[in-house]
Amino acid sequence: MERVLVIAGSKSDARIVEKVTSTLDALGITYRTEYASAHREPDRVREVVMASPAEVIVAVAGLAAALPGFVASLTDRPVIGVPVSAALGGLDALLSIAQMPKGVPVATVGIDNGQNAAHLAARILTLTGTVQPTTPPRSYAEAGVDEGAVQAGLSVLAEYVRRSFTENRVVEDFGHYANMVQVRDDLCIAMSTDGVGSKMLVAEMAGDYSTVGIDCVAMNVNDLICVGADPTGFVDYLAVETPPPEDVLRQIGEGLLRGCREAGIPVLGGETAVLPEMIRGTRPGRGIDLAGTAVGVVSPDEVIDGRDIAEGDIIVGIPSNGLHSNGFTLARKVLLSQYALDDRLPWGRTVAEEMLRPTRIYVEHFRRLKRAGVRVNGIAHITGGGLRKVLRLGPWRYVLNARLRVPEVFTLIAEVADIPDEEMFTTFNMGTGLIMVVPEDDISSAVRTLEGLGEVHVLGHVEAPDDGPAVVVEERGVVIE
Repeated sequence: MERVLVIAGSKSDARIVEKVTSTLDALGITYRTEYASAHREPDRVREVVMASPAEVIVAVAGLAAALPGFVASLTDRPVIGVPVSAALGGLDALLSIAQMPKGVPVATVGIDNGQNAAHLAARILTLTGTVQPTTPPRSYAEAGVDEGAVQAGLSVLAEYVRRSFTENRVVEDFGHYANMVQVRDDLCIAMSTDGVGSKMLVAEMAGDYSTVGIDCVAMNVNDLICVGADPTGFVDYLAVETPPPEDVLRQIGEGLLRGCREAGIPVLGGETAVLPEMIRGTRPGRGIDLAGTAVGVVSPDEVIDGRDIAEGDIIVGIPSNGLHSNGFTLARKVLLSQYALDDRLPWGRTVAEEMLRPTRIYVEHFRRLKRAGVRVNGIAHITGGGLRKVLRLGPWRYVLNARLRVPEVFTLIAEVADIPDEEMFTTFNMGTGLIMVVPEDDISSAVRTLEGLGEVHVLGHVEAPDDGPAVVVEERGVVIE
């Protein structure tokens, strides 16, 4: 049941309506959207208002802007008017909404400021006890993802996973980026499985699924190279609330194809499941979850799992291009508390464009180093858990003493919600999507080889873990243990 009714006089106001609804989504408040004109369809407006159980009504209108006042004359529920900029820059609509007669009050927000209408609706609902006060979360746990609880759950599963390792053919323990089974003296098959996560909600809200297929491939093949495996094939799993439109499927399919072409592997097939009782999105009928599995091969003597790391090894970082596919439960709630998806950020991209940048694929970086004969002692794909993922490579002290190039989106997220550095570096990649640990004798060759694919940064070095294993970000004073 909707708590807020969002009604607009014209489909031309959809961009402002989206500012309202995306903010309500971020605040976790249910709503329904309707379009009806007070001038052309007064009976329909009356029908919509009287039939809605919503406790607050947001009315979006431009020009003469009769809609908010007309709605207020039909109900004693709070009505919030959102004036839309048009011929007179929205001043005509603003004055029309603000100049209501006594006894028929309409609250008014700034011109085109749909976000504030949503926030005001949330405050009104808070006063009625319908929802709790909402401020941007300051941690992944506050956003709804408790990593401690996740790890506790994994420890339960680990017991059963390890009990399946009965024939000594499994190469790694449970918990690395990918695992392998040795099928011949000279061959291991590696597998990794992962999904796009709540980034799918942003794709749904933006109506743009063109990059999520790339994300799905990237999350899997990037994990394979962390054990030294060369990816060879990929399958996907698509779970939907209802069968999606062809255009949505086409965008997802094209993304999967682009990702696999970049990784140099085929899409071997997959599975699509329609699960209306299990899959939910931000709006009825739109829920989609996308996951996949990648397979790779590696010779037993070429496995990379951190066992060869030594004190003095050099830490090399390959940049990310933004959020990639992790931390979106936090990032989404923070950014959408202040912005609509079509708002332009200070560096020129819209919120949707920034959040839907596809995850970088690092397979070619791995292959070039291998062809060049560069020794690599450890590889870490920086995903959920941030730089804590480096500790998977072994119990060392990983000292990052170079100046890190942190993309603007991470700085903005931290500023909006006042998130401390330690939380940022253990939730997001913070601008480094892949870390490689290379012997000091090979660092020149490694950097020269990787520079052919773009930026590469020497970030620091490996030390003996005298004070216990940790990742140290010296510039920020962050110690991750």
